[in-house]
Amino acid sequence: MPIDARRSRIFSTVGLLLALALLGVLVWRTDFLIDDAFISFRYARNWAEHGVPAFHPDAQPPVEGYSNFLWVLLLRWGYELGWSLESVSRVLGILCGGATLVGLHGFLSRSLELRPLPVFLATLTLAASPPFAVWCTGGLETTLFAALAFAAYALLVRRGGAGRPLSGLLAGLAGLGVALTRVEGFLWVLVLAGCAWIANAKSPEGTARRKLRFALFFGVYLVGFTAFLLWRHGVYGEWVANTVHAKAGISWEVLLRGLKTSASYLLLLPQALVALALLPWIARGSRCGAALGAGGVFVAFLGYHTLVGGDWMAFFRFMAPATPILAVLLGLLFERLSRPLAVGCAAACLGSAVLPLFGGSIVPSGIREALYFREFPGGYRTEWQQYQRSVHNLETVFVPLGRALGQIAGEGDSLTFGAIGAVGWHSDMRLYDRNGLIDREVARSAGSSESMTAGHDKRVPRAWFLEHEPTMFHAVLVPGEVGPQGSESYQRAWQAALGQTIDRVFRQTGGKEDALRSACLPEAHRLRGEEGLPEGSLLMVLRATENEAAAQAFWKRVLGE
Repeated sequence: MPIDARRSRIFSTVGLLLALALLGVLVWRTDFLIDDAFISFRYARNWAEHGVPAFHPDAQPPVEGYSNFLWVLLLRWGYELGWSLESVSRVLGILCGGATLVGLHGFLSRSLELRPLPVFLATLTLAASPPFAVWCTGGLETTLFAALAFAAYALLVRRGGAGRPLSGLLAGLAGLGVALTRVEGFLWVLVLAGCAWIANAKSPEGTARRKLRFALFFGVYLVGFTAFLLWRHGVYGEWVANTVHAKAGISWEVLLRGLKTSASYLLLLPQALVALALLPWIARGSRCGAALGAGGVFVAFLGYHTLVGGDWMAFFRFMAPATPILAVLLGLLFERLSRPLAVGCAAACLGSAVLPLFGGSIVPSGIREALYFREFPGGYRTEWQQYQRSVHNLETVFVPLGRALGQIAGEGDSLTFGAIGAVGWHSDMRLYDRNGLIDREVARSAGSSESMTAGHDKRVPRAWFLEHEPTMFHAVLVPGEVGPQGSESYQRAWQAALGQTIDRVFRQTGGKEDALRSACLPEAHRLRGEEGLPEGSLLMVLRATENEAAAQAFWKRVLGE
């Protein structure tokens, strides 16, 4: 091997290892789980234990309340092997993130034949991207989807043996994985294929070879996805997941929120804005098709992110799968720049990207606040603050509450709730989902949400479920060593729990829960200690009652009417 080629190979390998190390550091800093991941965990556990992927195994027919079939299937296999799903989900996410990074490096160097320095710099930008690094954990399918989407695109664009049948077959399997990983994945298959065709427009390979590769791609994908649709209809009696009905819907409010979310994303990652602005310049020359194809995929992700109104979770989860494609555009940009300018541009990209992971930003706070798109209580939060809030809510609210409910719930008990993830996982109770993910009626209703935050547009009041006769309507946990009934500490805990219940159920809902005033009474339980739940903690639930007169008198008194 010539000396220059050997040096390039060493530089390339060392660069990839540095990028992997950077990703590892950022993943270590942001390692977490999100509450929604526990919905997938419960489906996977029930699939393994009861043979049916359902939140409630006895539901007939069951409801497909998840959006990530392939991810749930992988979790099921992990559970059957006796592994912790909290750990399995993290490991799978990190492996998919690392595989995407390696795949990007190979695509830039082999298929696009970029110089080692632009390859190294572009790979670093992916490793440092907040959406990509953060969502390597979280417990959701984000990096699996990113890995499969990039693999399908790269295999369709790949040169050097790209005309071989194996390339089309592998691309078809990756495309099938895309369709099975997200409910909207079947649309992404079309987007990826169309943009890959554009990227190949000036390829030196013959048209016949390209047509063969795409024919094999669609053949594998269509056979596999048809089989999946038949399975879905056989199990759930539906052709689309229930989550589509629960979350789909375009309105001016959703579109405005989406525009604000996408603008906030572009401010968080200004290199995306630069890449889009310079796309006409990047697309000049022999790599015109590669730039236009990658640009098309990225714009499609940005458009989808806008139309669905973004996501309430931190660091723009729906844009994480677009980050490898953004890195391709940046690699093409660095290829056209001189070495000093490319290094300086990459350094600026890395600095602006890493800042939000430490609570900072190059964008003035006034601009960020003007574009704020979440409507949770408490006002504006940075992405890092939203991340910390999600971690705090899971560890100190939802997990302990789920364990507490698991202690007191008897056979036949049920609860109306919104954040059904960790509460459902740890309590194993029957839940009536206010957001409609696991409830067909709510998903198909017009909704009457008091929140316009993404994913909660169809939230219904607790009272909406009165005809279903749940045994509990609300639950509040007061952690700590509470004394026996009648003690001073017990009375303080009781008053705190009752105050939270009154505020959350009656005073903050604009009268939508008034029907509960004659349907339930508060009931308190002292709990035994377990992990994350101190001995003697107090759990208050709104227990259903048939004594309407007593309920009306109680709430009239405590509400001061």
